[in-house]
Amino acid sequence: MITPMVKYQFLVYYRETEALLALLKSSGVLHVKRMKRQEDEAALGLRREWLSLRAVQQHFERVLPERELEDTAVLDAFRFEDLPALLQELDDLDRDLRRLEEDRYHYRFFGNYDADKLAELRAHGLYLHLFSVGLGKILPAWSMAYALEPLFETGRKSFFVVVSDAAEPPPLKAQPEPFPARSLTELDQEIQSMEDRRRIILQTLFVLQGGIRAHLTKGLARLQDSLQDGTARAQMLQLGSGKVLALQGFLPQDQQERLDTALAASDVFYVKSQPVPADAPPILLRNPATARLFEPIARLFDLPRYAELDLTPFFTPFFLLFFGLCLGDAGYGLLVLVVLLALKRKIPAEYRPLWKLALLLESGAVVMGALSGTFFGINLLEVSLPWLQPMQQFMFNSDQLFNLALGLGAIQILFGLILRAWNQKKQYGMVYALSPLGWIALLAGLGGGAGLGFTPPILVLCGLGAGLVVFFSDPAAGLLGRLGKGLWDLYGITGYFGDLLSYIRLFALGLAGSILGFVVNDIALSILGTHFILGPIFFVVMLLIGHGLNIFIASLGAFVHPMRLTFVEFYKNAGFQGGGEPYQPLQELVDSSPANPTHSTEPGAA
Repeated sequence: MITPMVKYQFLVYYRETEALLALLKSSGVLHVKRMKRQEDEAALGLRREWLSLRAVQQHFERVLPERELEDTAVLDAFRFEDLPALLQELDDLDRDLRRLEEDRYHYRFFGNYDADKLAELRAHGLYLHLFSVGLGKILPAWSMAYALEPLFETGRKSFFVVVSDAAEPPPLKAQPEPFPARSLTELDQEIQSMEDRRRIILQTLFVLQGGIRAHLTKGLARLQDSLQDGTARAQMLQLGSGKVLALQGFLPQDQQERLDTALAASDVFYVKSQPVPADAPPILLRNPATARLFEPIARLFDLPRYAELDLTPFFTPFFLLFFGLCLGDAGYGLLVLVVLLALKRKIPAEYRPLWKLALLLESGAVVMGALSGTFFGINLLEVSLPWLQPMQQFMFNSDQLFNLALGLGAIQILFGLILRAWNQKKQYGMVYALSPLGWIALLAGLGGGAGLGFTPPILVLCGLGAGLVVFFSDPAAGLLGRLGKGLWDLYGITGYFGDLLSYIRLFALGLAGSILGFVVNDIALSILGTHFILGPIFFVVMLLIGHGLNIFIASLGAFVHPMRLTFVEFYKNAGFQGGGEPYQPLQELVDSSPANPTHSTEPGAA
């Protein structure tokens, strides 16, 4: 659900702007309304500086991903300005070392030859030409015609050298090759020098990592603090001669007392009121524990407007069912569930909600996979085990799963239309809810007629629904306008049938995963009897690789396709508009205590 907001409007003398901002930041609850969409040059400069420092921080975390020292090392002998250059030098060293290691692999066959001696030979008119051909393809005629000496073989090529008094290589049907620019000893020395330099840089960063992290965090916090201050000032409107400024903001209703207490001790003039939809208050979602886990999925699309319904708790049970149907295998869900539980202690606190979401989804996959009768590609309906037979009566065959997918689709489409009617009534009045109610009646009548026959009550229901759609699609228009708009909307009934057919993917994805699991088992069993030693080994390897890939593909599809059904079919039928701005209050971001730095986040306009 969307948290109710309260609107605050402030009038302040221009010299008291900083005092007002300090007061608002200390309370930490007011979201400043964005009145101007374009940032000034100063704000853009701060944002660029923040992004640059953030890139340095991310680069540093890639170099030292885990903090192994708890103490904060001082940076007395280290210039922070050198950090980007050191990190870039590390990247350059890693790149050059990879290139030199490749050169060393190719140069190892030449041994410690001296390149200067080749130059001396050329000075005396004697040239060495290096060639390569396929293994065993050095022709005897070449040795008869030229001073040829085979050198070595690399596994794919044979190398040989031709000694000549001509600077140009002889016309052989072989590939000319360059001689190494330096000896293997020189190459090893250069590699060792680079590795020593890389080790020194890493040791320096390792010892000072606590201080560097604190410095980066404080720097980001200061920049973000300056950015939100500048953004808040930019949203102040000048009144009269410009000496009086107006500021507008919003905060949750349950946070009023906190700001009112701070304002009571000041001389700031303010007015608070209930916002209207035109004010476009920010969005703060507060849902029950289970639905809260699905909020990251909802945010992938968009936040609702303030006057809209938050659809997160309404699509939560459907998403859970859809994920289980698409994964379609109780064994896969159980395996991933066990792995997630085993990793419980290693999950960082910031990722714990996503971990809980994954647990919930995989639990749904176990239940729906059991109902579909599939366990690691084994069709449980065909297994003759005494203890399993009582449960087989609750399992669905493929026809029943197909009907289940369509049934869930029809329920979600009608449920979305119910939410649209509710939302339209909430925002505009009952007359605007009549068109969605008409669609519900029409679609329910057509569905009932297809299953039970078009009896007179069902025909009346269809006619009533069509009439509501035709005459109330646009209540603000005149009679002819309503009729034209209604007939056009009625033509869109084909879209609802297309939406319904989209839910077949729930059945198809689950069936595809089950078939692939069965194929993996069949191939593994065919391998098992091929050899008394290697057969069991490759049997296990095939099961691990095959089912591992199938789990990955099935899990990816089980997440993406329910999300597609949610954002396209369900959101559309529920009349979702979106466009809400996230609630981001002004806050104290810089801690004056040097020993306890404040962690910064992505800068957003307050």
